[in-house]
Amino acid sequence: MTLNKVRIAVILGARPNFVKAAAFFKEAKSHPTFDFFIIHTGQHFDKEMSEIFFNEMGIPKPDINLEPKEGLHTEKIGKIFSELRELFAKEKFDAVIVFGDVNSTLAGGIASVKNGTTLIHIESGLRSHDRRMPEEINRVIVDHLSDLLFTTEPSANENLLKEGISNEKIKYVGNILTENIDIFWEKINLSTILKKINIERKKFILATFHRQENIDSVDKIKGIIDILNEINKNIMVVLPLHPGTKKKLIEYGLGDSLNNLKIIEPLGYFDFLMLISESRGVITDSGGIQEETSYLGIPCATIRDNTERPITVEKGSNRLFPINLNEVSEIIKHLNSTDFKPRNIPLWDKDVTKRIFEELNKFFINYGK
Repeated sequence: MTLNKVRIAVILGARPNFVKAAAFFKEAKSHPTFDFFIIHTGQHFDKEMSEIFFNEMGIPKPDINLEPKEGLHTEKIGKIFSELRELFAKEKFDAVIVFGDVNSTLAGGIASVKNGTTLIHIESGLRSHDRRMPEEINRVIVDHLSDLLFTTEPSANENLLKEGISNEKIKYVGNILTENIDIFWEKINLSTILKKINIERKKFILATFHRQENIDSVDKIKGIIDILNEINKNIMVVLPLHPGTKKKLIEYGLGDSLNNLKIIEPLGYFDFLMLISESRGVITDSGGIQEETSYLGIPCATIRDNTERPITVEKGSNRLFPINLNEVSEIIKHLNSTDFKPRNIPLWDKDVTKRIFEELNKFFINYGK
């Protein structure tokens, strides 16, 4: 059966979306049946958090850029939703694709359903089972609105089935984030970031923290600062400072509290992956970095009580630690480990997007497109 042209809107809004979109659009070139319309919601509007990823990773330029402006998280979600719903009503897409669990994912998912448009969710089913996390709420809502759900690990499939989602909608394809590492590995290795910031390989710990539930709490942010400063007494801590984290540090009067660390500006994808691969280990509250470190075999200390990516703990290099200064010695011990095997998680390979497009073709044949 010959497919007609299928017009699909792709919602992008934050750094994790851009990284996953790079592999997706590279594969999309081999599938002319699909006509993709890229929408940048403006959730991450900083050049370092947005524009640089489009430029260095060859992601097609957005067909439209929304401008939700500053405001509370709920205000920005509402603004993005409103603009997307109006756009979807006008453009009449066959489907909408959303990635991950950011606020743009939620706004795009709800707007899609409100306009009766097929919703496709890449990276479905991940659960921390912690409703304090805004991302957890986003995941659950979008999964239950979606018509086609692509998953990265077995726990995601199990979660969706337990929540009553039809097995026919669930497609276990693997992790698009780690496919991206293989696609760009040569360019990652050309990065000169170590020389640029004057550090030596394996002589530093890379740190990141930005999650809303951490930076919106002065007690939690102080706890993380204490941990990083304590680790820095043993080995240099390099911290690319997220704009949202920087803003909160200033708001809480903690702007000078990390002065002993090596603070740098946010980085592009190639420089950041080079820092991960050449670090002694990574300390983070990020979900995606748990996956990237596990794929590369780099020890990762996740400063959280839980993870929505349990396979990184079971088969990767990741270990969970609470925000507790008493855990520093255990964190350092874990980050000094060297026995983690890279690239050892099933379906985390170079064919993830091929499997996604196989399922997209099947889906639209079945639905008469």
